[in-house]
Amino acid sequence: MIAKFIADVPLLLVRLLTLSFFSIGFIQYFQRLYSQVFHEHKWRRWYLLALAIGGGFFVHFVVMMQPDSQTIIIYHNLALFMVMMPLLFDGFNHLEVAVDFLAIAVLWGSHHQSNWAQPQTLVAMVAFGALLWVAHQYGQWVLQHWPIAVGTAFAMGLLFWLSVPNVSARMPMTMALRLENVCLFGLMLAFVLGYWARQVKIEATNRHLQEVAYHDQNVDSHYADQQKELTALVAQAQVRHQPLTFATFDLDHFRQVNDQYGHLAGNAVLIQVEQRLQKVLQASQVAHRFYATTGEEFNLVFPNATPEQLTPLLDTCWQAVRKGDFDFEGRGIALTISGGVTALKASDVDANDLYKRADDNLSISKRSGRDIVTINGKRVSGDDKQVKHVDDYRFFAQGVYELAQSGNIRRSNELLLRAYDPLQKRWVLPDTFELPAWMQIALIKEFMQRTGAKTVNINLTAHQFDDLDFATAMTQFVESSDGPDHLNVEITQLSDSATTRRISALYRAAGVKLMIDDVGSDNSFELVQDVFGYVNNVKFAMQNLRKQTSAEQLKQRATFWVKVAKQQHLTFVLEGVENQADIDLAHALGVKYVQGYYFGKPALSVPDPTVPVTF
Repeated sequence: MIAKFIADVPLLLVRLLTLSFFSIGFIQYFQRLYSQVFHEHKWRRWYLLALAIGGGFFVHFVVMMQPDSQTIIIYHNLALFMVMMPLLFDGFNHLEVAVDFLAIAVLWGSHHQSNWAQPQTLVAMVAFGALLWVAHQYGQWVLQHWPIAVGTAFAMGLLFWLSVPNVSARMPMTMALRLENVCLFGLMLAFVLGYWARQVKIEATNRHLQEVAYHDQNVDSHYADQQKELTALVAQAQVRHQPLTFATFDLDHFRQVNDQYGHLAGNAVLIQVEQRLQKVLQASQVAHRFYATTGEEFNLVFPNATPEQLTPLLDTCWQAVRKGDFDFEGRGIALTISGGVTALKASDVDANDLYKRADDNLSISKRSGRDIVTINGKRVSGDDKQVKHVDDYRFFAQGVYELAQSGNIRRSNELLLRAYDPLQKRWVLPDTFELPAWMQIALIKEFMQRTGAKTVNINLTAHQFDDLDFATAMTQFVESSDGPDHLNVEITQLSDSATTRRISALYRAAGVKLMIDDVGSDNSFELVQDVFGYVNNVKFAMQNLRKQTSAEQLKQRATFWVKVAKQQHLTFVLEGVENQADIDLAHALGVKYVQGYYFGKPALSVPDPTVPVTF
């Protein structure tokens, strides 16, 4: 028997592929209909039951009607799977589940007609039903744990096929045929459930990305309803002579998150902030309305409550954001938030008066240094320091490496600005990059004294780069005895070509090299082609494009910019190198300079620049 079973392995594989092909096709169709029915046409759930039960019984009876069904008896596994299908999905009511269990019982009975009353058959049937019930109750959990799902499938196959009588469905049942069907049923579900789990994961990821991508549109679509509800709450409080508190919160310098990490990252962070604030508010059990308005602003309305009563809660909301470490693709993004709070007054004509007063308080928080909550002109949360000092900042360094046969050499250090948060006791992304020239110079000096490195790259905002006084101060520093040996200025946003030409001439005269950052993502060819004659380098940031482009598309874009750099006689830097595959890509493209997490995260210290680094 075993020898025959082994000899039939190639045929078994063909049958397994056939069953898996039909099962995957059916589950794809069923899942698509399920999404439509349960989200749009709930009354049509019986259609899904009819599809699964009717389809399964059709396959079952077609196989039974064949004169020589030994070669196709395996399709009874497909019939059983189809009838079981609705139990693996949520949302069916008790009656619908009972109907499906009844259909499975009928299918079981058609295979066990001559021995269904025997004790071993009854035990197998009860055990089979118990496993089916567990799969129904914990379907999503089982689906996420593939080994358990496969083990359950083999157990069900054993219970079903080893308990059938010697003649079942008009077929003599040999032990080899029983074992073949057990293996086919278990392996078929192993393939199908593995594929299904992967599809569920992909759909969940796509839903999350869609939620992130369309966050702004979702907020816009609810804006009119929010305004209508706020107007009604204000009118109700006025009629009943009840207090009402209105608070508006705004994330500080949030545009810089979009500029540095991209719009998708910004939307992902906004969703996380909303969720965190909602969690705090719900835990407080204080009656409230939460409105996410356009951009990075959040409005809170508290009916029948005064600002004095709400001060601890508002402080908790403020702390929840500034203490949080918000995540995008494994990267922590620290934020601060400012707030303005006011109470409804008897003299208020409508909700607009409330809005204006809250905005005025928010402006006080912003002008006072941000990261503050102001209630009716009085600051109730925030650091006592209103002016930032140079000691509050440090430059972290990420190396720019030259790929060489003797070892990768750290040729320069990109300086990344961080601010110290005493509450969190760590260095975080600053709330502003618009530091004056004297502070930038002081921080560069501190970095050089601390590390001994003399070749540095600094990032300038468009405003800083366009500022003639800023450029004059930086070039004088470079030409002084305590300046760096080499300074590279990285520009993420370019102004008009006339301004770029004027400012770049000043930097070039001092030996400062200019680099256009984020070409191919934030800076397209059309935007920068007119200023190639005024810069020395271009940097292609792969991390900005990984999510929305395939590996092949990413390679094509990098190839294009390598070609552009050669044609324009510019140095090319490949940024976002994270693994050996990226290093191999750099070698394939003939790229000499690279940068990224592959060489280490930004740090306060740097390795000895004279020693080659081998990875």
